[in-house]
Amino acid sequence: MDPMTMFSIGQSALGFIQESRKQAEAEQLYLQNRLAATASRDLKIQQINRRAIQEAEATAGQKFDLAIRAMEARERRVVTAGEAGVSGQGIDAQIDMTEARKLRGDTVYNQQLENIFSQLELSKMGADAEAMGRINSMSRGVQPSFMTAAVGAAAGAYATELKYGGNQSGSFLDSMGLGGTTSPYGQTDVVLPNVSTMS
Repeated sequence: MDPMTMFSIGQSALGFIQESRKQAEAEQLYLQNRLAATASRDLKIQQINRRAIQEAEATAGQKFDLAIRAMEARERRVVTAGEAGVSGQGIDAQIDMTEARKLRGDTVYNQQLENIFSQLELSKMGADAEAMGRINSMSRGVQPSFMTAAVGAAAGAYATELKYGGNQSGSFLDSMGLGGTTSPYGQTDVVLPNVSTMS
C-alpha cells in the first residue's frame, strides 16, 4: 500500500474522530443550556409562587379587616338602637345592609385574588415557554455516521492508491481484485457480477 493511501485513510479516521468530538461538545453545550434554562424557569416559578402566597395572605388580611369593620358597624347599630329603645324593620335592614356590604367586599377580594392567580398561571406558562425556546434554540450534537466515514475513507483510499500506486499488475489494488486499466474511457479488466444472476 502506498504511503499516501495510508495517509488518506489516517486523515479519514482522524476526521471521523474530530467530528465525533465536535458532536460530544455540541451535546454537552446543549445539556448545559438545558440545565440553565430549566433552573432559570424554576426560579421564576418559585418567585411567582411566592407572589401568589403574598397576594393570598394580603387578601386574607383585607377580608379579616373587612369582617372586623362589619362586625363593629353591626354591633354599633345594635347598641345604638338598644340605647335609643328603637327596634324593627329599619334597624334590621341596616344590620342586613352591613352584612351585605361585607359579603360584597369578600366577593370583590375573592375576584381580585382569582384574577391575580390567573395572571400568575399565565406567567408560569410564559416561563415554561421561554425555557423551551431557550432549550430549542441550541441544536443537539449529531453523531457522525460511521458508515459514511468508512465509505468516504475507502473511496479516498482507492482514489489515492489509484493516483499514486496505480492498479497495474502487482499493485495493492490488483491484489484486491481491482487491477486493470486506469483510464475511465478505456476498457477495464474489472468484471462486475451481473445482478440478475446473483441469488
